[in-house]
Amino acid sequence: MKRIIGSIFLIFSLTVAAQNPYFEISKQMEIYNDVLKKLATNYIDDINIGDLMQKNTKRMLNGLDRFTTFYNEQGILNQKMRQEGHFGGLGVRVRYKDSLILVMDVVNDTPAAEKLRAGDEIWAIDGKKVVELSNKVASNLLKGAAGSEVALDIKRNGKKMHLKIKRADIKLNAVTGTYLDGDTGYIRFVKFNKLAAKQVKKALLDLKSQGAKKIIIDVRGNPGGLLNEVIKIVNFFIPKGKVVVTTKGRFEKFNKTYMTRNPSVDEEIPLVILVNNHSASASEILSGSLQDYDRAVIIGDTTYGKGLVQRTYKLKYGTYMKQTISKYYIPSGRLIQKIDYWHRDKNGKPTLMRDNVTENEYKTTNGRIVHNLGGIVPDVELKTGVSESLIKDLIYKGILFDFATWYYYNRPRPGKPEDFKLTDKDFDRFLQFMAEKKRYPKSDAEKILAKAREKAEKEHQDAAVIKMYDALEKSYKLQNINLLKKYKAYILSELSKDLIKRYFQKDGLIEYNVKHDPVIIKAKKILNNPQEYNKILGK
Repeated sequence: MKRIIGSIFLIFSLTVAAQNPYFEISKQMEIYNDVLKKLATNYIDDINIGDLMQKNTKRMLNGLDRFTTFYNEQGILNQKMRQEGHFGGLGVRVRYKDSLILVMDVVNDTPAAEKLRAGDEIWAIDGKKVVELSNKVASNLLKGAAGSEVALDIKRNGKKMHLKIKRADIKLNAVTGTYLDGDTGYIRFVKFNKLAAKQVKKALLDLKSQGAKKIIIDVRGNPGGLLNEVIKIVNFFIPKGKVVVTTKGRFEKFNKTYMTRNPSVDEEIPLVILVNNHSASASEILSGSLQDYDRAVIIGDTTYGKGLVQRTYKLKYGTYMKQTISKYYIPSGRLIQKIDYWHRDKNGKPTLMRDNVTENEYKTTNGRIVHNLGGIVPDVELKTGVSESLIKDLIYKGILFDFATWYYYNRPRPGKPEDFKLTDKDFDRFLQFMAEKKRYPKSDAEKILAKAREKAEKEHQDAAVIKMYDALEKSYKLQNINLLKKYKAYILSELSKDLIKRYFQKDGLIEYNVKHDPVIIKAKKILNNPQEYNKILGK
């Protein structure tokens, strides 16, 4: 009898344990701790347990979705700085390249703008050589309390220089520029931090006071940010009491509907929102909700499709975890999220969310049909980016940027932004620059070929096989020159934007783009044709 009771109790305990996720957590943690202890006491070499555990923690979270992440103290400080909209530093955007820090851009009216230029190479910070530092450590050394000083050893256009720069409180503006073209106001808007709603409202009111009767808001490349800020900005254009976005998750406590709370600023002014495939999260709530209410014409490329909500939780010892808790749904009921991390194919890769939903057609306020395809599909689609891997590699490797640096120091400065125009001769000089520096972009196919050739050499394959690879590489190089020529207009356009920003800072670039950017030109054309504007919105 005792055996029967014992067996029943054991079965009951195992059943309860199987239904309790916390039992499984406790069990797996005990196993994990045992593994770590055995490694620490018996492994052949010294182990940095802290590094090993942090890497494993990040790897575990990567198996869920790309937005659920683990932060150490420095990581969360960097995130808070981006949200707060200011930090102590120089006002410079940099990239770690070939064991040097390359200055990519400087912010107007900052210490960096006074002493640094795009293209400068920083090789030592306060006497510490960058080559001996990691990317993160080197970048963090540039930051610090406002008023503190940093010493930089740099190389500019081949000349070595030693600079001392005092750090300041750097403002991370959400609105980076405005422009009035006739009666059309343009607002360039790059992030949703705590300054966003205040700066967008000021820009809107300033442009209206100067005579703007139509507005273009450009959120191309805007990765999103704070949810409260996007709700306030949507509220500028629609009345109080309207749904902006709804969050739905696994647990009821994360389900919430966010509505406009204040009187609007202007419900009538014709409005265009510019987006591209790098407009994400809050940018998609802005464009998607205004599209659902038929309040703005959306122009550009389909947006990124980031419709997952994260919350940051404090862990022990100054660490944090940002965790996905729910999904964003805009007023029509559409889900913004594009990638489905929870339904994977047979190879373990995430699928597309649109393939796992039953309903694809939704309606705007005016009855227009919109689709649940992941991201926001514009009302007027204009694909201005280039999908060719060769062109992407050209930008990623910094070949265009380096040529712009050479051009800046070796060509006369234009008098005004509108006076600047690159020619076919400049494109030929760019091809010559690549040949001189022996720096060529590679397509994805070429990269695969290069790996195959390297493997063939390691395996000591026949010389005829190596010659075949060499012939293919030569053929690719000739083909690539022709492909670059095919995209000459795009390459010259990207070079022009880089150089205009160097010559005339961001205000000059705003002016140049308003007059030359094909997407902005299309937006102005639609705004100047009320019949077409109203037709698009289903009025």
